[in-house]
Amino acid sequence: VKKKHSRTVEALKQLFCGGMSGCAAKSLTAPLSRLTILYQVHPMVTTKENRPKFSMTIREGLAKIVERGGLLSLWKGNGTSCLHRFPFSAINFYCYEGMLDILNGPQRLSDEDEDNVNNTKEVSTLSRLVAGAVAGTTACVACYPLDLVRTRLTTQLEGKETYRGITDAFAKIVKNEGAIGLYSGLGPTLMVAVPNFSISWVVYGSLKEYALDDELFYNLRRVDTETGQVKLGYLLTLGCGAASGILSTLVTFPFDTVRRRMQIQGQHFLPDERLTAPQMIRSLLKKDGIKGFYRGLSPEVMKVVPMVGTMFTVYEILKDNLMS
Repeated sequence: VKKKHSRTVEALKQLFCGGMSGCAAKSLTAPLSRLTILYQVHPMVTTKENRPKFSMTIREGLAKIVERGGLLSLWKGNGTSCLHRFPFSAINFYCYEGMLDILNGPQRLSDEDEDNVNNTKEVSTLSRLVAGAVAGTTACVACYPLDLVRTRLTTQLEGKETYRGITDAFAKIVKNEGAIGLYSGLGPTLMVAVPNFSISWVVYGSLKEYALDDELFYNLRRVDTETGQVKLGYLLTLGCGAASGILSTLVTFPFDTVRRRMQIQGQHFLPDERLTAPQMIRSLLKKDGIKGFYRGLSPEVMKVVPMVGTMFTVYEILKDNLMS
């Protein structure tokens, strides 16, 4: 007989699985993540108006970062990123599964129900959409100051640093911009986070159900030796996670560019020079056209496959081991 975990223990394990999977994924893809942000904000901070792009190619961009700050500079801001990502991913995963419990009844209290091909009470796409939106919003608001500090540390150029570290950044932002400065760009960020996680979870959950039902993927599934339940194999987990991440990124990337630019305004511009979200959108359209919203898309898409794949895979592996 399988040991029944209390709700508290199960919640803590879900938080741990979500946090660890997020940290592992961010650390693996940190160089591409930093390059994406530098592409997005470079036109705002460059002193060379004839060079609006950080670099012409991804390889050139990575080489430029290494040349300026050494190999470890590729991971600049990753400490803050993990510090942000652990609670963010943990809250996101936990709230998502908690919302599915609320929306779909007590059968969601058992993790096996979601993977069991004989489960007749399937989770609806609408409930996944709502759960993803609530989870994304909650995690985003709770951890936003860390996200803002991470962006500012990541975009600092070697030799021209404004902040000496995480605590220094918090102190200077509050001193110069007020506590509200820690939430600069929250609106556009929510416009990224809510649809991003809704789309990601809906696509992932739907693909997971399809892969478990369709005989085409029979050889890519695995069977739990203790319970006899059929679950996704490693390649299916990776494929479902990567596909959901790419689609959500393509949809939300323009708002991500706007939010990154708003996050660094307080670092580079006087209060009367800072733009609101609508003004930032109009400015981007006027200067760069639609393509301006997609600066940095290439490294971001390259990052999505290993990042989302790693995140979902580590989460599923940890969940299987800790929840058994």
